[in-house]
This record gives sequence, structure tokens and C-alpha cells, in this order.
Amino acid sequence: MERSPLIPRLRLAGLLALYLALALWHSVVNPLFESSDERFHIGVVVHLVRTGSLPVQVPGRETLWQQEGSQPPLYYMLLAALTRGLGLPLDDFEILYHPNPHAAPGDASRVANRNLALHGPMESFPWRGATLTLHLWRAVSVLLSALTVFATVQAIAILFPGHPSLALGAGLLIALNPMFLFISGSINNDNLVNAMVALTLWLLALRLRGGFAVWRVVGLGLALGAAALAKLSGLVLWPLTAVFLLGIATRERRWARGLWEIAGAFGIALSLCAWWFIRNMILYRDPTGLSVMLDIAGRRSATWADLAGEFEGFRYSFWGVFGGMNVLMPAWAYEALDLGTALAILGLALRVGCAAREARRARRWEEPWAIGLWLLAYGILLFGAFLRWTSQTMASQGRLMFPAIGPIALALWAGWEEIAVRIGRGHRWWIPLPAAFLGSLALWAPLLWIAPAYRPPDFPIPRVPPQPLEAAFGDVFRVWGYDLRPAELRPGGTLELTLYLETLQAPTRDWSLFVHLVDDLDIILTQEDRYPRQGLVRATALRPGERWAELVRLRVPDAVVAPARLSFVVGFYDRRTWERLPARGPNGVPLGDHVRFGDLVLRPRPGEYPNPVSYRFGGRIELVGFEIAPRRVRPGESLRLVLYWQALGPVEQDYTVFTHILEPPQTLWGQEDRPPDPPTSRWQVGVVYRESYTLRVKPETPPGFYEIEVGLYRPETGERLRLPDGRDFVLLSRIRVEP
Repeated sequence: MERSPLIPRLRLAGLLALYLALALWHSVVNPLFESSDERFHIGVVVHLVRTGSLPVQVPGRETLWQQEGSQPPLYYMLLAALTRGLGLPLDDFEILYHPNPHAAPGDASRVANRNLALHGPMESFPWRGATLTLHLWRAVSVLLSALTVFATVQAIAILFPGHPSLALGAGLLIALNPMFLFISGSINNDNLVNAMVALTLWLLALRLRGGFAVWRVVGLGLALGAAALAKLSGLVLWPLTAVFLLGIATRERRWARGLWEIAGAFGIALSLCAWWFIRNMILYRDPTGLSVMLDIAGRRSATWADLAGEFEGFRYSFWGVFGGMNVLMPAWAYEALDLGTALAILGLALRVGCAAREARRARRWEEPWAIGLWLLAYGILLFGAFLRWTSQTMASQGRLMFPAIGPIALALWAGWEEIAVRIGRGHRWWIPLPAAFLGSLALWAPLLWIAPAYRPPDFPIPRVPPQPLEAAFGDVFRVWGYDLRPAELRPGGTLELTLYLETLQAPTRDWSLFVHLVDDLDIILTQEDRYPRQGLVRATALRPGERWAELVRLRVPDAVVAPARLSFVVGFYDRRTWERLPARGPNGVPLGDHVRFGDLVLRPRPGEYPNPVSYRFGGRIELVGFEIAPRRVRPGESLRLVLYWQALGPVEQDYTVFTHILEPPQTLWGQEDRPPDPPTSRWQVGVVYRESYTLRVKPETPPGFYEIEVGLYRPETGERLRLPDGRDFVLLSRIRVEP
């Protein structure tokens, strides 16, 4: 019986319906502003709607859009045109958007401040005002990613007509990828560049199989131009498109027409996007605008070893890291995905190996080989561009490979099919397993991991706290106990403090809670500031008599002096005025503006050198230990700083070490800069060099706490060596300057 031609269409329609349901599910459950950089992408559109002009980037200036104002603007222009054309409201945007000033994006270890914004009843359904507008913007992203799924499936079906299962299989891996769904349901220009790349692949496939047509040249030019005007990663496909068209011209032996196609397509593409690069050149003397984007986002100089160390985060964020890159799935999910990926790669190697043997026997390498190599080249080029970008700024996110998600999904599905048939000894019932697993993750992720991250937790409230503590803060808050684990730790260790709190009367201001871990010199080693209820609730939303528990997880920095006795300092302050609530103990005894409690022991970390640390500058020189004495000084006095350096490899340049007494961000109250003896170019690999520095505190230095800042630079140029995280300095233990 002949199969109905409607069945493939029905399967594709079912795939798209499944994708749309899951993407909208993610879009609705995930609170507004809680996707990676979504708040900044929103800021660009809001600025464009209100002013009718694109942002001009100025490093150091706080804006709604931050580094995203350097992105190519087509996605934002599309949303702005939709907003203006439909008269969508944004008047109450400032009432809706309350950024969390204490947010900790990128740190999944935090138990608080994972939310990038504060959320309230304005976001509840039915949506109105700016809430409705932002959800409609998200819906546009969902539709753009639907085009990605549709065009990718069509392209693969055309390019590999002898393997119909590859198209729908790859489509399933895309449509059910939790990270793809999460980004698709957010306001992010990735969705437009992904769609335009997929559309370009589809048009190239149509050209390969369907022959020359003017409309295909025009469509290809528009897709290429839109890809470049959506995100700079869209440019990666440009040279490979030219290669593809040249390959067709060679096969058809129509060189003149092939060159005409290339000239026509790229002429249209340039006419669409060239103005953007000219604008950047005029404003920033950089056609891409990346230099100013890096100045705003923060630069770094990562080594290959640094990038290899970030590979885990890269893998995780290809499949699913939510929120501000700080909400994870369980470890077993990533382990299963790693296993599936490894099996798929093994299966792909087996499949390619078998096909290569057959091709050698037949002495004929057919067209699918050229197509496969072309898709591989695109993936390699995009990955190279990704490595270049993430070596300059912190951006090791697997989702940045989504422009090539079609070729990646094709390779993984082809490999999995091969390995599944072998495992099943010819039976194909193993084949749907990856899609079923991904679909389960995609379905349950919003409920199990995303939504709970923004729901204030209900920690158990004991009738009698493990450690009693009685203190009131103004007439607003009361702390009535705490719990602490462990009682001793080392530098780099983590402790958990649970505070039991109560609201005495309805707060009228948005008070922030501060928790400081201090040593026996009253020097703050680490701290966490937050709004109440794990940073998720504004103080003004608390009710009188409401009791709650705050779980505080603090990590002691690596660069602290040990041994020491530690304690906690806790209080409340208004971040707008920096005013603190007065604290009172039992019977109303004044305590100042905080309460102090606890007794912990900080023991030294084992090591060959005092206060052992590991800070690698430029991948060449490592700081392995330090000493500071005394750490409590008066103006005009001096302290001695001893640094222990080690060369990780041959050092060709002579670097100067800078040591500063720093009041952040840039005020120096003492320093000594000098080259080590012997010079760094004569250091032997693996040998530790002890260098001593004397830092005199300026006589006019005001009382307070100051950082000890250390780093290396080339005296001829002033260029500093950078750490893997992009910083060009390290802050050691603080000192205290007394009156």
C-alpha cells in the first residue's frame, strides 16, 4: 500500500505543535526578567520604543541595556515595530521591573539571590500593561524558534532524502532540548539569529535540489543579511554560503551564473546590514562594536586550560541551565545527557566508518559526503568563533552554539540511530529513547526546577531555636535564634547559618538584610546582602507577626589569613540611603546598628607556604602563598607583605609586581611597585620565589577597611596579566586602618 504523502506533513505538524506547547509552557512559567540577560534585551527594546533611536554605548554608565546595547539591532527593531504598530503599553514598565540589587547571576551554588528581579502581583494572569507586552515579545521569540525547528527539518529532509528518519529525529532533539525551549520562551536575540541560520540552510538545500531561481537568491540574501543584523555569530555562515554556491556552480558547470548568485545574494545581504557596521565604525572605530561591548561586559584573557576547566558549564548550558545561568537540573540529568552524547558520538563514528569503507570499495564518494563535510566545517567555524569570544569575556555557555543546533542535532541523531540499532541487535525500539528523555526533562523542568527557584521557601520554624539569640531592629524586625554548621572551617570552606526572624510591624521601606563574617580584628572576610525570604520578597510585602527562616550560605575566601576566630555581624539597612536600623538586645539594651554573635574557628589550609592560594596570571605565573603583618595599622605606619610566586612555564617577559592598599574602586592609600629579583624572565619553572614588600599607609588615610591588591604588569606598556575570570588583579586579606 502506498504511504500517504500527508503522513510526513502530519508528523512535522505534530512536532511543531509539541514544540509550541513546551516553549509556551516555559515562557509562561518562567518569571519575566529571569532568563539569561533578558532584562538587558528588554532594556534595548524599551529604549528603542520610547526614543526611536538605538543606544549609544558608553563604558562605565549604568543603563537598562548594559552590554546588549552593542548587539546588532534587528531583533529589537522587530519588537519595537510590533509594539508601536499595535500600540502595546509600556507606561508601567518601571513599576513592573524591580531589579534585585543583590542578584548573583552565574552562581548556582547560592541558596539566595538567584532571582534577577523582584516579582509581584502585576505579573499575575490575566496580564495587563507592560506585563502583557513583554509576554507578547516572548511569544514572538517562540514563533521565531518554531521557524528554526521547521526550517531545520525541511533542510535535512532535502539534503538527505534517502534517510527520512534523520530530519524528524534531529527536529525532536531541537524541539525537546530544555535549554532551547528556555531561550525560545524568553526575550533574546539568539532566537532570531537561530531562525535566520536555519532559513539559510533551508534555502541552500532548495537551491541544491531545485535549481536556480531568482526568488531563492533574493531570499538567501535577505536571510544572510538578517542573520548578521540579528547577532554577529550570523556572519559565520557567510563564507560557507559562498563555498556552497561555488560547489553548486562547479557541479552544474555554470560558473558565470554561480558568481552572479553569490554577488546577488551577498549584495542584498550587505544592503540590509552594512549600515550597522558603518555606524559602529563612526561611533566606536570598530565595525563590529565588540570592543565597547567587552569594555562593558568585562574583559578577560583565558588560556586553553581555563577554557577546558569551563567545559562542564558549556555542556550543561547546551542542555539546560536556567535563570541567570544559576538554576540547574539535578546532576543525574546531566550525567544521563553526557552518556547519551558519548554514545551518539560513538555511533556516528561507527556509521561514518562503515560508510567510508563502502565508498572506498565502490571508489565513489557521493554527494552526502560533501554536504556532511560542509556542515562539519560550519560547526567548527562557529565553535572557533565561540572560543575566541569566551576567551575574551566570561561566556562559556553551550547555548551560544545554537546557530548550529541543526547540524549538531543531525550528527547526534545519526549517531544514536546507529548505536541504538546495534544495542537492540537490529531492533529499533531503542531509537526514541533520547527524545523521550529530553521530552520528560522539558516537560518537568518548569515545575520542578525553574518555578521553585522563585518561590519563597518555607523552611521549618522550630519552637525553640538550636541557638537562642534575642535582638530587635528598630520596631520592624526581630531575630530570635539561629543555627550554624559547621563550627570550624578552613579558607575556601563553606558554612551555613540559619537565622530565625520575625516582622514586628509592617515595614514601610525596602530593608535589606546584611550578614558579615568577621575575624578577631573585626575585618569582614565575606558577606551576603539580600532582601528577606532568600532575596525573593521586598520587606514592604511582609506582614506583622510573620516569622520566617533565612538560610545563609557563606564561602570563606581563599585569600584570608588563618588561624583566626570568626563571628557574625547581622543587621538591616536601606540600600537607597545606607541608613541602618538601630539594634537592641534583651531588655532594650542598645547594640548599635547590628548584633554580633557566634564563635567559629578558622584553621589554616595545609600547604608548604603560608596562607596557600592558587592565582594564575596569564597562565604563566602563579601566586601560591602570602603573608601580611600587621593587619591593623594607623595612618603613617607600614605593613609587610610577603608574596610567594611560581613560574608555570617559561616566562619571556620581565614583569613588575604591583602591591596596593586599595579603597575600591580605584583610590590608593599606599603602594610599592617593583620587579622581582631575579627578573621573571629568569625564573625557573616550578621554583617558588619569595618577594617581600613594604607598604606605607599614607598619613591622610581615613579610618576604615582596605583591600590589599596584587598583580603583575609589563613596565613598557602597562599591560597587566589577567586571571582566568578576566580580572587583572587579586585581592588578598583586608587590613584595618584605625584612627
